[in-house]
Amino acid sequence: MRANPIFQILVLISIFMIAFVLEIMPWPIGFQGLRPNWLILVLIYWALALPNKVSVGTAFVAGIVWDLVLGSILGIHALVLSIAIYFVAKYHLILRNLSLWLQAILVMLYVVAIRFLIYFVELVLHSAEFNSQEVLGAIISGILWPWIFLLMRHIRRQLGLR
Repeated sequence: MRANPIFQILVLISIFMIAFVLEIMPWPIGFQGLRPNWLILVLIYWALALPNKVSVGTAFVAGIVWDLVLGSILGIHALVLSIAIYFVAKYHLILRNLSLWLQAILVMLYVVAIRFLIYFVELVLHSAEFNSQEVLGAIISGILWPWIFLLMRHIRRQLGLR
């Protein structure tokens, strides 16, 4: 059952669905920017763990779905996530061998870069305002990275995803 590719795809889809639910979960209005980027964390982990299965195409589809869920201009998140996950998949052998806390610092910087790119594209297309709490949300994402990494690795090993 674990070697079944359909089972593996269903597990990955369910993990991404959970990430989307956590992404759209309501937070108090003053704390919207402090929300961690669950989808980016999950995408980064799976691009590091299974770069042959989860890569640019998965990031593009997840970005399109994210655009549809958020009601933003179609393709903004897809473009930025595709570019970001390309570099994670390209350098996955290097990134995988770093310590968890160094990975967490890189994830923080990566989430900040993704949020700035999304902001920049939205600014070019229409007037957008940058929420300064977005940087704190990226820091929270980096702090959560070791636990997300360990949880996803446990799921991957228990289910035999390869």
